[in-house]
Amino acid sequence: MKTKRFFLFLFAAGLLLTGCTEKVFVPSTNTIKLDYDIRASQWQLDGDAFRVVLDAPDITSNVVAHGNVQVSRCYPGENHGIDIWTPLPFMRTEVTEGTDGKDFYYTTFIDYEWTQGSVSIYVTTSDLYTGVAPGDMSFRVFVTQ
Repeated sequence: MKTKRFFLFLFAAGLLLTGCTEKVFVPSTNTIKLDYDIRASQWQLDGDAFRVVLDAPDITSNVVAHGNVQVSRCYPGENHGIDIWTPLPFMRTEVTEGTDGKDFYYTTFIDYEWTQGSVSIYVTTSDLYTGVAPGDMSFRVFVTQ
């Protein structure tokens, strides 16, 4: 975890900030829901993982001192056409066809870190493979004051 924080500060100047696509205040709570759609081209290689930084100005110094941030990823249409929202961190084993025509199994781990004004999302695959960037993904961020 400390290593990722180190990289967060080290690469902060060169990161791509992504805008929020939807902001909703959750009724009867001190929580704000922020939805983000990330495109494959927005992922940046960060050591042995890919990272995207989400611009989240609702994460104020007050949230850092007294609040909380939680993130979920959407798997669209995976439950008989219904979207599945999975809280992070999350590990998932997937299968694809290898170059030899046989099934190739790999694991994807998705986690996040947050600080004032932003959320960094990391995608790491098994064996730390970085040959292919992650695809399009949607994330939901809950900011509790």
